[in-house]
Amino acid sequence: MKTLACGLLLLALHGPALAADEGIGHIQTLQGSVWIERGGQRLPVAPGTEVRRGDLIRTGMPGAVGIVLSDHSSVSLGSGSELAMETYDFDPREGRFALVMRMVRGSFAYLSGLIGKLSPESIRLKVPDATIAVRGTKLLVEIPE
Repeated sequence: MKTLACGLLLLALHGPALAADEGIGHIQTLQGSVWIERGGQRLPVAPGTEVRRGDLIRTGMPGAVGIVLSDHSSVSLGSGSELAMETYDFDPREGRFALVMRMVRGSFAYLSGLIGKLSPESIRLKVPDATIAVRGTKLLVEIPE
């Protein structure tokens, strides 16, 4: 019985592999002006809005947003920020892990989830003129205009 319970817990934690067009997370909190650019369209957001690979998330002045990814990583953006979700792959059963975000401008905080625990080398943050390989669990970046 304990084996079955442990197996169910692992399935719940790791979940199924994500298809290419499925969400990779969701908007948890927001303040002020926040929108997503996806497929050439500007989409309004609300708590619960799905975040997908390739999304460009922008905050206005004032604006702030909190995002939770499917591996329980959290990403926060402050006013006047822009973040591209370039790559995300979270499939523990297949051993596939990747998180690549491009920070264009503004302030950004990241707190790692399961990807950071299972495969810390697979996390990358692109900032102007550099790429940061995240090895810890917390990161704060500010990119002035």
